[in-house]
Amino acid sequence: MAQFRRPASLSPQRQEAIEGGVDPALKNEAAHESAAALLRETRENARPEVVERVLRLVEREGLEDLAALWSGAEAASLPGALWRLYVLHTWVQRDTDEVRRLFELGRSTAPGLTYLVGFSAPPTIDSMRVTLDAILSGAFTGDLSVALSRAGAVAMLAAYGSAHAADSPEARAELATTLGKPSTPEELTARAERLLHTGEALSEAATSAAAGTLA
Repeated sequence: MAQFRRPASLSPQRQEAIEGGVDPALKNEAAHESAAALLRETRENARPEVVERVLRLVEREGLEDLAALWSGAEAASLPGALWRLYVLHTWVQRDTDEVRRLFELGRSTAPGLTYLVGFSAPPTIDSMRVTLDAILSGAFTGDLSVALSRAGAVAMLAAYGSAHAADSPEARAELATTLGKPSTPEELTARAERLLHTGEALSEAATSAAAGTLA
């Protein structure tokens, strides 16, 4: 049975062979190949310890390594979708209370998205972390389109919450208490835009995955 491997980056030899650095086409090819290989290997070896390694890939290898491989890929491609999924997962695990608060602020804007994520009640810190673990592992062991849809909903709800806080002094004050520092309306608006783009990209990728065209 094949051993779990982290996504393989370009070897130094291949990089040195390309004058002026890594050829964009070669880097794009490596991004798609590595994402497909990670997905394939995990599905073929979906033992608990393998799934756990996939969940903790960022902790083991660093977000920078994945960024070098996948962050430049098209948003609605497999490497682009996995990159955004790992970034979202990392943010939730690191700043859970912040995400939970933004999520709560956004729930009234689009309640249907809350049920898509999997919450029937206001999330707790523990349930946010467990849910994002389940979404990430589900992308590799379950229905990829469902996992990407759920992740997209998390990002969009947090985006709506950030936009609401940008417009509401009361919400900003509550958020400042959570974060231990204030955020300006401009900062919150910029965050909302970033999160909305992430959510839309994940949702588009989910549609492609459901159609069997995500690559």
